[in-house]
Amino acid sequence: MQTYTAKLKTRKQMERDIPSDRLGWWHDVCPGQTLRNLRDATESDLQRCFLRDGSSKNPADYLCENFDGGCLVSHEAVATLTPNAALTGCGD
Repeated sequence: MQTYTAKLKTRKQMERDIPSDRLGWWHDVCPGQTLRNLRDATESDLQRCFLRDGSSKNPADYLCENFDGGCLVSHEAVATLTPNAALTGCGD
């Protein structure tokens, strides 16, 4: 499974670029921060997580924290997204 490191937009950038009804926890908790262990969201992630009315129901519009019960992060909130190197299990 591919994982990613995402540098999030600053609070000011998010407020400029994302309508207020689509802002999520990442706007309040960690604007401008780097999240190092995200993966592509799945349909089951969207079913498990709360989405406001009018939010996209397309998993391709989100990343998800890569642990059980991880929260969604909208691609709109991401300033830069970098694939993490794959672990080979050979001492990496």
